[in-house]
Amino acid sequence: MGVPAEKSIIVESVMISGYPNDRKKNCETGVLGNMLAWHGYEISEGMLFGIGSGLYFMYSPILAVSGTIYPLLRLPPVEIVKRAAERLHLNVRVKSFGNNRDSATIALERLLEKNIPVGVVVNVKGLPYFNVSGVESDFNGHIVAVIGKEGTDYILADTDSRLSSDDYVRAGESIMREIRFAPGIAAPHGKMFWLDPSSDYASQSKFLKTAVVSGLKETCNKFLRVPLPGYGVKGLHAFAKDIRKWEERYSFRQIAYVLMWYYRLIERAGTGGSGYRYIYLDFLKEAATLFESDVLQDSTDTMAMSAEHWRLFCLECRRFIRNPENTSLKTMADIMDQIGAYECETFYRIKKGFVSRWE
Repeated sequence: MGVPAEKSIIVESVMISGYPNDRKKNCETGVLGNMLAWHGYEISEGMLFGIGSGLYFMYSPILAVSGTIYPLLRLPPVEIVKRAAERLHLNVRVKSFGNNRDSATIALERLLEKNIPVGVVVNVKGLPYFNVSGVESDFNGHIVAVIGKEGTDYILADTDSRLSSDDYVRAGESIMREIRFAPGIAAPHGKMFWLDPSSDYASQSKFLKTAVVSGLKETCNKFLRVPLPGYGVKGLHAFAKDIRKWEERYSFRQIAYVLMWYYRLIERAGTGGSGYRYIYLDFLKEAATLFESDVLQDSTDTMAMSAEHWRLFCLECRRFIRNPENTSLKTMADIMDQIGAYECETFYRIKKGFVSRWE
């Protein structure tokens, strides 16, 4: 049985000073990067994303909803944090709470009392300042850092690039309890993470090269070597093949609904499409400099083309919704096949020309 709600609020006023709140491209790597900077370790968002093997794609019948397969475009929240932490030897703690809101509140506030910033997974729907595509969004995978509390308001450091400034934002106790335990797909269950303050994070750069190699190796394997259909490059081509059959299977209304979901999630929210490829491009550029590697540098060209084609795919989705005579499902399928070709070339080059030398 949980602690009674009236006893769960244990902090009335606390503020972690000097916490950075720079805008980032991805909430998870953004929060982890700012958290590490506050602990004394400067590392780029691209490095964290690449080391954490943040790129992912899966298109499988097991993901079907009402007869429609929705691609899985990203890892579950906090998985990038866990992978990056393991490879960089960071002392990260992760905890979930099932449905126990009171325990989650107590744990969060006890960490704040100890002057420890905490990353929490939330649903964006309850955040009054968060608006995507001009409509109220319902997404369970957003991550913010909680860095203080004033009265009944939590102070949040949200790195989302669409916010108008680097100022901290606020969310009331009742809102936080709701958005940390929102129902639905990938329900957050109060999940949170923090860095053990007793560690010397400034010395972790000694693990950077081996961490980069491990991150590259996993991502290459995910896109090229998973033996099941629907994963990585195979999944991209399977997705393209299926798109060509949609007009035989679905009405225009059904197709438009799915394409609007893609456009909002992939392009406007930046989850798993071009935005992720641009972050990975930053990683490849930085890794190429770190290792003085022509192979990694050459791979940036095809990754950049993949990113541009992901953006083009989403724009074609919007064009089809507005007027299907302006484009076609075949056009979108051809773009997705081209993405598959670019990503196959990128990861095959990295696997053969760089990663294999470290195995």
